[in-house]
Amino acid sequence: MIWLGYAALTLLAVTALVWPVIRNTRTTAQNTEADQAVYRAQLDEVERDLTNGLLTEAETETARLEIRRRLLAASRRARSATEQDAPIFRMFAVTAMAVLVPFGALAVYLSIGTPGLPAAGMDDRRADALANPDQADFDVLIEDLADRLRQDPDSTEGWVLLARSYRQANRLEDSASAYRRALASGANDTDIYTEFADTLTASNGGTVTPEAADIFLAVLRSDREEPRARFYLGLASAQAGNTKDAIAIWRDLTASAPADAPWLAMVRDQMSKVAMANNIMPMTVTPRHPLAGEAPPSATNAEAPKSTAVPQADEDDFRPDVSALAGRFSGDELTMIQEMVGGLEARLEFGPDDFDGWMQLGRSYGVLGATEKSASAYRQAAELKEDAIQPRILLADLLLKAVQPGDPIPDEVAELSGEILLLDASSPDGLFIAGLSAASTGDIGLARERWTRLLDLLPPGDSARDAVLRRLEELPE
Repeated sequence: MIWLGYAALTLLAVTALVWPVIRNTRTTAQNTEADQAVYRAQLDEVERDLTNGLLTEAETETARLEIRRRLLAASRRARSATEQDAPIFRMFAVTAMAVLVPFGALAVYLSIGTPGLPAAGMDDRRADALANPDQADFDVLIEDLADRLRQDPDSTEGWVLLARSYRQANRLEDSASAYRRALASGANDTDIYTEFADTLTASNGGTVTPEAADIFLAVLRSDREEPRARFYLGLASAQAGNTKDAIAIWRDLTASAPADAPWLAMVRDQMSKVAMANNIMPMTVTPRHPLAGEAPPSATNAEAPKSTAVPQADEDDFRPDVSALAGRFSGDELTMIQEMVGGLEARLEFGPDDFDGWMQLGRSYGVLGATEKSASAYRQAAELKEDAIQPRILLADLLLKAVQPGDPIPDEVAELSGEILLLDASSPDGLFIAGLSAASTGDIGLARERWTRLLDLLPPGDSARDAVLRRLEELPE
């Protein structure tokens, strides 16, 4: 009797195999087209993650190669389905399956079959399918796992697997929810907490939410060196407008990073972008761990004493005087600052015109207290861009700071204020500087007119209004 059952099952199996071949392969083609669309969407997502700083260039390239491999496989399946739609092929395939499948199965079973051997567990098969997404429909597997967890909600490992699967499928909100369930069910690993906070950040378009920041801080209290938590806490500071805090955290991270860390270049690039956007030279910011002050460093991790010697300047080698920073940095750090600023000046002197480079050099020399060199750099930048206001404002401000009480304001400042107002008649900086120049030369009427216009531009409550009002009151009648 049992063999009749086996025969019936065999017939059903052969029918299941033959029927798709008999049918038109349009469904297969549609499925492969859908697969290709999914892989193209994944490529777009990888590019967005690179833009948002969530992936390094190396990680992005690895992801691109894997997705393109799957896309190529899908394309081959589509071509294969089209070729197999030929009537002769279908007839041959039907015949082969109808004859070979049942008899082949019987021969194999009689030779090696063991009816009493238990089948592989469902969890093993699911894990294998998740590890080899080309072998099964990934979305179906995810939903299958989700259904299992609804029946067994206390499976910590299951929730972690589901959270990671949702993240791979770019279902970020579902992934975050699954991570919450994993943590609620007992997950207590720093990697899980970090992945959860990372997912929260990704689901908010790269913005580190307060909840994510709190989680990253908790991770660092457990593992002080965790690089992802340190990077994202720096990013949170940058997004909150605390630029120097962000640079301090990232400087600390890069200083302690292994030379071959795959994320090192990404952190340095992010730090450079934030520093340049806010006119800050990173080397002037003291490195700081996010938990600085919260827990004293252990004696075993204490740093060796650093050299305090101030490196000598050398005009021939473009090494500037950095003595103005003595006491704020170690000798080694001063050497690095000296080499960085000197190298930039040398490149600008002998390289192509670089407006941004001259602006950076002007700011750098301003930090070093080298007023003349800073002013010269700003003049070079102004010559390169006749319509640029910023180098003229910074140059005028630099020249005004050098004026001692009672000394006349340099004619160059008056010329700069005129150039600024020609470029932008409503420039607050231009109006203020023009008023100073006019008052210095005794043109009280012009000074009053410039500062009165400036008052009209400043919003109520602006701290600068009081300073302008005070200067207006000090003008002679």
